[in-house]
Amino acid sequence: MGMGKPIYADLDESFQKFLNELQKCPVSESKKTELVKRLKEAIYLEIRNEQANTEINPSINDNLIQLDMNKFNSGSTFLKSTHIKHTAVNWASGLALFSAGLLFITIGIILIVTPATPEFEIATIFYFNDHDGFTVMDLFALVIIFMGIYLFIKAFISKDRGI
Repeated sequence: MGMGKPIYADLDESFQKFLNELQKCPVSESKKTELVKRLKEAIYLEIRNEQANTEINPSINDNLIQLDMNKFNSGSTFLKSTHIKHTAVNWASGLALFSAGLLFITIGIILIVTPATPEFEIATIFYFNDHDGFTVMDLFALVIIFMGIYLFIKAFISKDRGI
């Protein structure tokens, strides 16, 4: 290039004139967004042109691909062994909660449906007639059923959140 102006001297000078003109008069918001959009497009086109020029040299292109894969691998937790272990633990705990919920619901329903001896029914809270009513054992069975429903729902909620 010799003793002449540096390569980007004209560009720097034009840009400085542009900035001086912007400072002289107020600019509306719509005009600001338009200017920013045009500047971004120009910079984007320049970057694309530089990338097109690097495609000629395959070693530079391979290095760029390698760097991109390193960024992908460092940012991605999907392929890490800790993520796989965490996913397996979440799956197993969800399955355990699901199974426990179903078991509690089944036991509670069985306690309500099957007849029990008068000694086992403990006390009647509310009488339907002289021989039948709502007992403490029925209340206990309902508590077991509600616990089972809670565990059953918790298994699906924790699975969706990834907890």
